[in-house]
Amino acid sequence: MTLEGVLGPNNRLEEARAIRVASPDALSVGADGRLFLSSGRSVLSLRKWGEAPQAFTEFERPVTALASSKGGALAVGLLGGGLTVCDGSGRALPGWKQPPGLKSAADAAFLSEDELAIADHGYGPAEPLLSVAPWDDAGRGQLVVARRDADARVLAGGLNCPMGVSLDERGAPIVTEFERARIVDMSGRVRQAGYPGYLGRLRKTAEGYLLVCLSRRDPLIEFLKTEPGFVDAMKATIAPELWIGPRVNPEFAHDFPIELGATRLFGEIKPWAPSFSYGLMIELSDALTPVASAHSRADGRRHAISDALVWNGDLVAVSRASGELLNMGCARGRP
Repeated sequence: MTLEGVLGPNNRLEEARAIRVASPDALSVGADGRLFLSSGRSVLSLRKWGEAPQAFTEFERPVTALASSKGGALAVGLLGGGLTVCDGSGRALPGWKQPPGLKSAADAAFLSEDELAIADHGYGPAEPLLSVAPWDDAGRGQLVVARRDADARVLAGGLNCPMGVSLDERGAPIVTEFERARIVDMSGRVRQAGYPGYLGRLRKTAEGYLLVCLSRRDPLIEFLKTEPGFVDAMKATIAPELWIGPRVNPEFAHDFPIELGATRLFGEIKPWAPSFSYGLMIELSDALTPVASAHSRADGRRHAISDALVWNGDLVAVSRASGELLNMGCARGRP
């Protein structure tokens, strides 16, 4: 898919109202209507837009995933694959075991009050996922189901860096694959593919879904996939964090693997310039077809959209690059 039609560039993310938050990442709407937001090692809560976020609970490791159940439980994924399930006051609920072999809880969704599906992308805390995953063909990820008062089970393995999990119209899990730019179900069937970004989380809405992209797909990266000799040399001689790949922040540095002349004209970054970071959120129909989008372009700062959902009638998203919770008002797309 190219950036045209309903995916055509706009400034919806740049023009959105915002609340500054330290190290934001994941969102979830609780059964009581509160918005939960991860902030580093903390989970914050918000009852309505305009109020200051309140501390809900805190952990020893950074929070990597949030999911709410209809009964009021909040599942919290932690860096390194940790898992805690809390009640509405932030106290840990008994009976939830740590799933063995879980490397990273990128996202989660309750299948029932006693079952939680966890998307594990398969990369450890020391691995720079954005740099490594675009060049890794191995299916290191899995979808694990944690169960209260029972052992966890693997629902699907061999997934290519799963970053988001949601439930389809039948209540069955569907998963986004980061580099493959596709959504698959647990039978391995591709439900939709060809999205113009590196996929993150997927959230169900009344009209369809919201799909966030940590960056748009870059033509240079796609071209280099046809040059295995160059890629092998890059992996052998350069630290992984400096490999050519998508990035969170739009800032430039002398050690980035790109010439500034390719992104600047007369000293100014143009909106249409090639960029390894980008802000992109896509509204999807029930058939997972794009119906609208929101952008922060190459000259913007609200890049790396890590989560989005509908809360109190407004479309709310997280920009990791700018450290903000964004409010774009009512969703525009109609399936």
